Amino acid sequence: MIRHGLSFASTIAALVLSSSAMACGGFFCQLTPVVQAGEQIVFSQSGNDISALVRIFYQGDAEDFSWVVPVPASLELDGGVDVGSDLTFTELDAATQPQFVLEQQGEACPSPVFGGGTTGGVSESVADSASGGVSVEETTVGPFDVQLITSENPDAMANWLVDNNYDLSDRGRELIEPYVLDGMKFVGLKLRSGQSAGSIQPVILRYQSEKPMIPIRLTAVAAQDDMGVLVWIAGPSRAVPDNYLHVVPNYTRLNWYTGTRNAYASYQTLVTDAMDEAGGQGFATDMAGQIDDELLSRLTNADNLQAQLESLDRTTTDAGFIAGLANLAPSAAFQDELQRTLPLPSGEGTFIYFDAGRLAQVFNEETLASARNTLRESFQRIEIDPLNASAVLLPQGSYLTRLYTTLSADEMTVDPTFVYNSQMGDQSRERRATLSAFCGDNGTEWTLTLGAGTGRDGEVVIDATSDIPIGPVPVEVQLQDAAFTVARTTASALPDVTSQNTFNVVEINGGSSGSVTGVGTGSGTTGTGTTGSSTAAVSSGGGSAGFGLLFGGVLAGWLRRRRSCQPRFG
Repeated sequence: MIRHGLSFASTIAALVLSSSAMACGGFFCQLTPVVQAGEQIVFSQSGNDISALVRIFYQGDAEDFSWVVPVPASLELDGGVDVGSDLTFTELDAATQPQFVLEQQGEACPSPVFGGGTTGGVSESVADSASGGVSVEETTVGPFDVQLITSENPDAMANWLVDNNYDLSDRGRELIEPYVLDGMKFVGLKLRSGQSAGSIQPVILRYQSEKPMIPIRLTAVAAQDDMGVLVWIAGPSRAVPDNYLHVVPNYTRLNWYTGTRNAYASYQTLVTDAMDEAGGQGFATDMAGQIDDELLSRLTNADNLQAQLESLDRTTTDAGFIAGLANLAPSAAFQDELQRTLPLPSGEGTFIYFDAGRLAQVFNEETLASARNTLRESFQRIEIDPLNASAVLLPQGSYLTRLYTTLSADEMTVDPTFVYNSQMGDQSRERRATLSAFCGDNGTEWTLTLGAGTGRDGEVVIDATSDIPIGPVPVEVQLQDAAFTVARTTASALPDVTSQNTFNVVEINGGSSGSVTGVGTGSGTTGTGTTGSSTAAVSSGGGSAGFGLLFGGVLAGWLRRRRSCQPRFG
């Protein structure tokens, strides 16, 4: 996609530029360079009907926001573009994010032991001859002015984008060409007059296609290195990459030792390393299973939200109603609506929206009465209706797959597509391991055994006479390769494993950096894959790995450079 300070994605790393954003596609900005940090997309497919819910995170001036994404030609502007809920992404991430459970048995010797604890209508116009046959349909959806842009001429499309304030580089012109030649259209978004950047909501795109596809090639214009791509796919069975590899990481290298937060952060790094070893174009499976009552219970139900709104209607005072609405509304878009409807007097902070008494002191009765009616309508439009639209994408009984990868610009040469494989089994979001320790004559002795969810249940992977790690993964462990299996997946067979590593037990002797034997980088084998392919993920909230992992990450990078002469998988 293309954009001028926009995002077809979610913030997986913190936004650090005043006009930064993320998106699936090129990011073209007139003044400020923008780095795309990551993407989050929910696909839902029934037959050839596909809906894509795309999260847009943006920081910058409202007038600078514009976003363009290539879509199949089957998308029609009337009914093909809608707004969804940010809450869906937040809650879906929490409900499907991989969990790492370390069972601890026995007791280590006194002194350093386990550290870290748990931490409107459609109009059509045709551009003038200078843009050479570009047709544009227009409508409004939620906070956006929406355009559906069509052309058979890549140069004409590029000229139109430039004429409409997209500063295309030569690389940008090059990257839009294959989408135009493939007959794809482009959806463009800008914020409507009076809307602020805080009004931005996720976008739902509806079209017909055989397979979900992420238009990643345009992202190469502004992608940061190892940019995370997190995708959920709801369909008839487990979703697998069709033209990318499927990679299962080596869970020996996970930081199991310093709490669940650090475990998940190290998991992200592990997936990046495994993808690099596999050749740079692959996905790992975070979880795969039916959408059931347990999962749906973790997502806000729009009907429940509607019932809470109707209950709030019985509040007698306008100030009490508005404060109740502020506490009920979860999105930044509604908080932005509060400030637009009830502008704060000088010296007042946004906390007063949540305080009925303070609202009654600051605003008169007439102002509050008018605001009550406006904000109730806004709550329906901004919170409940988008949540309903998002919920349709996750029907009970459908099969949900969460996949993750990281890509750098030089790896974004192929748009990933996905198919459904009914022969592959579920992938639990939970990964388990057991650390067994005792205090012997030579000090603390311990072993690490991988468990369910790792693809290597019952395998002893570390045998150590040393202190149990309280920071980075031991250096001896980091010498192992990051990938366990690399496979090609299709819709009609079990994975075709192209490379599978076998690892010796890592033996650590004497302190946290003692001598090591039996590291073993593993030998590659080929064959038919198993049904329980595992792993991988990214943090939608951009969580930091923490200081405890910083040195380990630097060291791991050094080790990778030292091993760069080794052949890669795939």
